[in-house]
Amino acid sequence: MRFARQHPFYGFLFLEPQDYRRVYNQLIAMRDADLKKGDSSSGFPSGFAEWCKDDLAELAKEPRYKKRLEEHLNQLDLSITARERELANTYLQQELQKMKDKYELIKGFISS
Repeated sequence: MRFARQHPFYGFLFLEPQDYRRVYNQLIAMRDADLKKGDSSSGFPSGFAEWCKDDLAELAKEPRYKKRLEEHLNQLDLSITARERELANTYLQQELQKMKDKYELIKGFISS
């Protein structure tokens, strides 16, 4: 992964040079097609996100990319767990519970 570069759309994934070149060439081709249709809007070309999703599904079958995706997934899991723990220890969780209790109380009045 010495010369790997970040995926143009999924920046968390580093691509090998030949895969980066292929994805980037697709990006340019889709951009040029949009320009020919008169679409000069900013951002990614139309259809590029869907193309990247399909392409990533294929890349994920390769062991090196599968490993990178699993590592990123594990890191996300740790971050989510930490954020949930932080949220549980803040007043926001308490306020949310108060709102839920109030909801149930009022709902009980009109359900009877």
